[in-house]
Parts: sequence; C-alpha cells; structure tokens
Amino acid sequence: MTALTEGRHAAEFILSEANGHRSRENGTLDTGDLAAGTVLQVSGLKLIAFTGATATDGSLVVEAAGILIAAADATDADVEVAYIARDAEVNLSLLTYPNVLTDNSDETNTIASLALLGIIARS
Repeated sequence: MTALTEGRHAAEFILSEANGHRSRENGTLDTGDLAAGTVLQVSGLKLIAFTGATATDGSLVVEAAGILIAAADATDADVEVAYIARDAEVNLSLLTYPNVLTDNSDETNTIASLALLGIIARS
C-alpha cells in the first residue's frame, strides 16, 4: 500500500493572533515553492524565504518579515500571498526556516527576528 504524506495546512502554525486581520498583511512572493509556515523576509519590494543571515559577530543582518499563511508556488511567476506580519503566537515546530548552522543559532536568530515583529514562537 502506498503511504501518503499530508502537507501542512494553511495557518496550522498559528496559536493565536490579534483581533480582526491586524496580524495579517498581503504581499508578493518573488520565487520558490513554499510551504505554509515558511518564515519570510523582504528582498527589494517582494517576499522570499528567510535566509537567517548573520554577521561574523553573530548579530542578525536580515530580519524576518513574517510567516506565510498558506502554501504558495512562485516558481514560474510572482504570486500574491497573505502572511502573519505582527502580533501573534506560533508553533515553532510547524515553521520552516533556515537550518544550516550546527550550533542551533539559526533557530535562535529566527525566534529573535520574529520577536521583533511581536510574533512569539512557542515550542
């Protein structure tokens, strides 16, 4: 029997958010096939997946812009998307962010960058 793997659901990572639509923004995704819960950054005037770039002294160089609410594929063309931009609590284990450093600082930098937006990542 073939095993099926279900992807992440739209907004599954949100634990709570501000009243109305205050936590949400709309933007243009520049490139990539991204899952719901992908941490985003701004590049030019468009959104891309968060790189988590840090300076040699360990300080954060690139700040997160928010978290993609629903999966989106901008591989062939830009796509309009909604994202959590501020004032929310999210499930850290359901977020997609860079994980290239061996000392766990990618997670620390991602959490710190989201906190600047008022987005609290809970374990």
